[in-house]
Amino acid sequence: MIENFKKIGEYTQPNKNPSYINYIGRTKTKRQSLVYLFVVDQEIKYIGETRQGFVRPLSYNKNKVMDFQRKSILEETSSGNKVEVYAYLTSEIKQSVNGMELDIYIAQDYEKALIKKYDPEWNKRA
Repeated sequence: MIENFKKIGEYTQPNKNPSYINYIGRTKTKRQSLVYLFVVDQEIKYIGETRQGFVRPLSYNKNKVMDFQRKSILEETSSGNKVEVYAYLTSEIKQSVNGMELDIYIAQDYEKALIKKYDPEWNKRA
């Protein structure tokens, strides 16, 4: 597993919400920036980023936009496999550029770097 990523939940049953309360309590809807992983049998299958907090990676069972990933989770859980969800909280950095104060959002660049390094199967276009 990638260092400093913490488990935040897991999908275990087809078409069911993931379990997460034992991992993060009831903080699912707290808005925060993070990079997240879907992992099956210790293999990283998907890497994503969000500013929506834990709710984004813990809602793929209902996510019609991310259809390929939703169907992949369904396929894995229907086969009796567990899809574990890990996250790494990122911070937004303030940077002054030519007199303007900018919010630098590093989660996107970190996500891109991880995708390039690990080449996860579910990050490919269907």
